[in-house]
Amino acid sequence: MADIWVKVLQPAESYALLTLDELKVILGISPSDTSEDAQLQMWIDHYSDVVATMCNRVFAKETVAETWRGDSMPFDCPRLFLTHYPVADADIESVESPRGSMVGASAYEVENGSGKLRIDGIWSEPVTVTYTGGYDLPEEAPLALKQATALLIQAARHQMTLAAVSGIKSITHRESRVQFMDPNTAMKSNSGALAQAGETVSGLLTAYMRYYV
Repeated sequence: MADIWVKVLQPAESYALLTLDELKVILGISPSDTSEDAQLQMWIDHYSDVVATMCNRVFAKETVAETWRGDSMPFDCPRLFLTHYPVADADIESVESPRGSMVGASAYEVENGSGKLRIDGIWSEPVTVTYTGGYDLPEEAPLALKQATALLIQAARHQMTLAAVSGIKSITHRESRVQFMDPNTAMKSNSGALAQAGETVSGLLTAYMRYYV
């Protein structure tokens, strides 16, 4: 397994996977209703980070310098799996192998979608790649990531609503009576909103997870 050192040269402006307006549409909240904006934005930031953590990667577009050791020839295939992707050809500023010795652009190629970079011929470690990769968030976030984040927020909002009425068993007015299910039972069960959302979210994120090799 490679030893990877990542130095962020230019951090992203946003790490959110969806906008406040998008979330309001999903939740059926009027754009003019700002009463929950602070809470919703906090959830967007929180669950965007949860999704990124589940996928073991940073989705936001950043400029980074990555130094790789441990996969030098002839023991392994001469390829690197960059941590920030997708990566455009023009966004690779430099490839050094070893550090300080520039590799010409014609001597390597990158698979844009996956961030896989292959260097032709023999190369020496450490290899340092300086590039910009990832999505310009939240606008460029894939729909599956937006959906996963929204599902987690929906579940959290539902669970918060249950907690808010946990002390209310029934409402009686004259001859009418409305009885509620005990929300504590629902919250403690494995079939709760967050548990159900988690199963769906895991399926949505499978294609976006990063596995270190």
